[in-house]
Amino acid sequence: MFNSGSIERPYSFLLIKKKYLIYAIVYLLILLLIMYTSSSLSKIHTEKISFLMNAVVKTATVTTTNATSSKPLTIITTTLSNQITTNETVPTTTTTTTTDPLGPLCDNISESNNLSISQNPCEQMRCNVILRHSGGRLGNRMFMYASAYGLARTKNCRLHVHFTILLELSKSFEMRKIDENMWLSSEAYSKLTNVVEKNSFCTYESDLLRTNAFKNIELIGYWQSYLHFHTFREEIHEIFSARLETLRHMGAYFRDITMDICPSCLPIFAKTQKELRHTFRTRYNITWISIHIRLYDFKRIGYASDDAYIYRAMAYFQRRFHNQDVRFLMASDDKPYCQNAFQEEIARKKVFLLPDYFSAADDLIALSFCHHSIVTGGTFGFWTAYFAGGEVIHDIKYKVVCTPSDYYPPWFVLVGSPIQKFLTNKS
Repeated sequence: MFNSGSIERPYSFLLIKKKYLIYAIVYLLILLLIMYTSSSLSKIHTEKISFLMNAVVKTATVTTTNATSSKPLTIITTTLSNQITTNETVPTTTTTTTTDPLGPLCDNISESNNLSISQNPCEQMRCNVILRHSGGRLGNRMFMYASAYGLARTKNCRLHVHFTILLELSKSFEMRKIDENMWLSSEAYSKLTNVVEKNSFCTYESDLLRTNAFKNIELIGYWQSYLHFHTFREEIHEIFSARLETLRHMGAYFRDITMDICPSCLPIFAKTQKELRHTFRTRYNITWISIHIRLYDFKRIGYASDDAYIYRAMAYFQRRFHNQDVRFLMASDDKPYCQNAFQEEIARKKVFLLPDYFSAADDLIALSFCHHSIVTGGTFGFWTAYFAGGEVIHDIKYKVVCTPSDYYPPWFVLVGSPIQKFLTNKS
C-alpha cells in the first residue's frame, strides 16, 4: 500500500511558480514606468537649466564686451517666459542692470586697489567733499577742515582741500594724512562736474548723512558743529598735533615751570606729543586747569567775560579738587590784562601765563594738555577744551546763533557771570 500523502503533485508546484511569476512581471512593469517617468522629468529640468545657463552666459558676454569698450553700457533685459512646454507654470523673470553705468564695471574689476583713480570705476563712483575757501582765525579754520574731513570719512568720500589751506594749517600743526586713499588730487578735482555748494555756519547738517545725499559737494562757511567730526575725534587730534619744533620749546617751558614747583623732581623729557602730554599730566601730582581769556575783540561786541566769572570758575575747581594741588595754565590775546588781574596768583606760582614767544597754535596745544578747562568764548577756546577733555566751564556770554547742542559737546557746562548757584550745587 502506498501512502498517498507522500506522492508529489507537479501541477500544484506549477501553479505556485506561475503565481509568483505574475507578481514579478507586475513589479517589473511598475519599475519601468517609474524609470520612464523620472527620465522624462529629468529631461525637462535639464532643458530648463540649459536654457537658464545660456541666458546667463549671453548676459555676461554682453556685459564683458561693454566693460572692454569705450561705449557706455546699455540696459540689458532678458525675459524668460513660455520657453519650456510643461505642465508647470513658469513665472516671468526680468533681470535689469543697474542704472549707474560704472556699477557693472566696478563689480567686474579685480584688484581695484592697484588701479589709479582715473582707471578705477569703483573710485569714480565715490562721492567727493571739497574745501577751497577758509576764513576767520585759527579756530574757525580748524572747524572747516575738521568738518570736511569728518563728512568725507563718514560717507567714504574722497576729500579735496585747496593747497593754500593745507599750507597755512601746516605752519601750525603736523597735518598728518591718516588715509592716503581718501585724497582727491587737484587734477581729478578739475574734472568734476555738477559740484553743489553747501553753506553752513554752526548747524549740524544731518541731512547730508542720508544715502545718496550728494555726489560732489563744496563746503562754504564756518561749519562750526563738532557733530560733523566727533566720531573721528582721535584722528582729528592726530591731524592737529604739534610740530617737532613746537614740542621742543614747549617741553623746555614745561621743564622750567615744573622745576619751579618741584626743584627735586625729575625734569620733563619727551619725544612725542602723547608722551609729553602724559608726563605733564601725571609726573608731579598736579591737577592742571587751562584758562583761555579772549578780550581784544570781544570787548567791542559785549562778549568779554568779567573778572567775577573767571575768579569764581577758578574757585570752583579749587574746591572741586580741594585735596589736590590745583594750578592754572593761562593764555590770552590780552596778556597785560592777565598780568595785572592775576598778579598775586602768578607770584605764588598758582597761575602760569604762557610766554609771548608761543604762537597761537602753541597756546592751543599747551592748554589742551591740562586736565580741565575754563573758557570765556570763541572757537579757539572751544578747541583747547575739546582736545583736553575733562570738565569744562564755559561763559554763557558767548552767543551762538544755532542750536547750542550742535556747537557745545555735552561735557561743556554753560554758566553766567554770577555762577554762585552753579558752584553751590557742584560743591
